[in-house]
Formats: sequence, C-alpha cells, structure tokens
Amino acid sequence: MLEGLFAYLIALGPIGLFFGGIISHATIFLPMPLDFAIIPLATIDFFGLGPLTPLLLGIIVSIGSAIGELTSYFLGSAGIKTFESMKRKEVDALRILKERLEKSGVWFIALLAFLPIPFDLVGIAAGLAKYSKKKFLMGFLIGKTPRFVALAYAGYFGLPWLLKFFGMG
Repeated sequence: MLEGLFAYLIALGPIGLFFGGIISHATIFLPMPLDFAIIPLATIDFFGLGPLTPLLLGIIVSIGSAIGELTSYFLGSAGIKTFESMKRKEVDALRILKERLEKSGVWFIALLAFLPIPFDLVGIAAGLAKYSKKKFLMGFLIGKTPRFVALAYAGYFGLPWLLKFFGMG
C-alpha cells in the first residue's frame, strides 16, 4: 500500500517529492528510500530552470524530509514510553547517540543525515536528550540537502548519459 502511495507522490513531481519526503521520514523504523525517486525526476525541467532544477528539487525534498523527521524527534521527547517498545541493542545505540549529540551537536547530526542510513534513532536520541529542535532541524538540513542535491544532479546529468550509453535514449 505504501509503495503505491509513494509511486503516486512521485508522479506528482516536485509537490509529490515534498510530500514523499515527509512520508518517507515520518515512518519510524520503516525506511522508504526516497533517493531512487529523486534521480529520474531530476531529468524533468519542472521549473524551466535547466541545470538549477536539481538544486531546487534537492531543497524541496530536504524540507519535506525535515518535517517528516520530526516524528522521531517527538517520539524521543515523549521519553520513557519509547524505551518500552525498543530492543536492548537499540537502547544502547540511543545512549551512545545521546552522548554524541551532547558533545558534537549540529555537525554530528549533519554527518549522520548525509549518510544513507536510517536516521530515526538519531531523531529519537535528540528528543530524549531534549536537544534543541532548531539545531536538530538545522543539522538535518545541513546533511540532507547536499545529499539530495547531489542525487538530483546525478540524475540530471547521469541518467540521460546512461540511457544513451546503453542505446535506450
């Protein structure tokens, strides 16, 4: 069911990517890879801006994703009820993340947001640590925006080249 909804949102273009970003990052512990949706959509010049279109798409997806990621932050800020539903290994990972957040903050969040990993534990740890929402969102955007922009440019320049290389375009 989520796959069908996700495909529909992708078909809507930039608006769909925005809402896809919200949905894919609001699903706690059920990652939905948005990366593969950005690549083909970046080949379409939605805004008539040519090579600037991937930049705008990356920013749009990042903002939607940041809104969606607040769900894990708020889950963490809910506190003790979060621990009741978690496995021992996840609780240990949260403690380590919480310590890192207190030491490195925004840049640690940015690094983890840039990496292709499920980010939910970071949001939960930030919420548990009562880390600033503004700093959390800033770190998330600092990490995700370059990632999504890079993926969009990879699609914009790379996908047409690959299709041509394989005689499909």
